[in-house]
Amino acid sequence: MLENGNDYLYFRMQDYLDREMERLYSKKAISYFHNPVNIGRIADPDASAAMKGSCGDTMEMYLLIEEEIIKEIKFFTDGCGVTLACGSAVTVMVKGKSIHEALKISPYGVMDDLGGLPRDGIHCAILSVVTLHKAIADYLLKAG
Repeated sequence: MLENGNDYLYFRMQDYLDREMERLYSKKAISYFHNPVNIGRIADPDASAAMKGSCGDTMEMYLLIEEEIIKEIKFFTDGCGVTLACGSAVTVMVKGKSIHEALKISPYGVMDDLGGLPRDGIHCAILSVVTLHKAIADYLLKAG
């Protein structure tokens, strides 16, 4: 039983927002919004990078690399759900791959993996890929 008219309004609004989200984003992207994967920091990474996106979101990436293979990758962000989805997608896409394969990842590849993004979410895919590439550059510079 609804306690008052505000409860009814809340549930109607939530239903509207859920339908709108499903219209704009794939099930995979929505899943990553709510349950991001590979999120966190690595205490003593082989490589790391932090970037601030055009919207003000910050993304950090941490990599453990063995014999040029990304064995572990984590990301951390203060950003929105789209940034969480893009960070999750990038980490899943590159974990277990060589650094050379990881450097081939593009924002379009991330957007494709997520089933597309609205125009105002593209910068989140760019942020996640640029942060990954910067972390790999950190590794390559350290390796000499």
